[in-house]
Amino acid sequence: MISKVFIITTVILSGVFSPSATAQAGKLFAGKFSSEGDVTASGIMTMELSQTGAKIEGVSNYQSTADDSDSGMLSVNGYVKNNIGYIRFRDQRGNVVADGNISLKDTTTLYFKQTTTSSILPSVAYLYGKGKYPDTASISEKSYTGSYSNEGDTTAKGIISFDMSQSGSKIEGTANYKANNDQLDTGILSVNGYVKGDTAYIRFRDQKGQTVADGILYPSGSNTAFKQTTSSNLLPKEAVLYR
Repeated sequence: MISKVFIITTVILSGVFSPSATAQAGKLFAGKFSSEGDVTASGIMTMELSQTGAKIEGVSNYQSTADDSDSGMLSVNGYVKNNIGYIRFRDQRGNVVADGNISLKDTTTLYFKQTTTSSILPSVAYLYGKGKYPDTASISEKSYTGSYSNEGDTTAKGIISFDMSQSGSKIEGTANYKANNDQLDTGILSVNGYVKGDTAYIRFRDQKGQTVADGILYPSGSNTAFKQTTSSNLLPKEAVLYR
């Protein structure tokens, strides 16, 4: 009797993270995804997934910008049911570190939600397909390609300059800020983000790849305005930029 109970229990548990527990599904979750470009995120999460029927497997990594922690390479496996992927994360020793689920918000955006309370992974994250950024190019109403500077603004406490390029809704480039009193020079900062409507949401990183500030670019009459959305002392709170 005990042996029969053990066999039945084993069968039930083996179905929890088995693709046989669901009907066959299309390849909803195959590809490379990253949260880079989401300036509201507290780190960068990546996933590289493959899907065979309802079975999902792949790898993932999370690098926090809050405390510089790195999850290392995690293995991912799970299954798809009703267009939702139920996934489990394991470290390189095979230990379970977290569970979660994934769903598609649109054809290129993956939404991850952690169903455990692990500090190794974010509680939620939006991940964009390789080469894709949120709200695709069709809704990007303005291009920010070009060089900008607030030089000439006599009310400014320093000079901030941008050299930007935009492809679809993806925006990237470099920036620099020098205070008028020569007390501060940020050096070259990398900039990346995305454009939604006529606003660019951008993140600044130093030469070590550390996030130093977030901000937005938006039209201001015939010029472009910058507004910092964090509280970094490395960049001005606001600036009007001229080409």
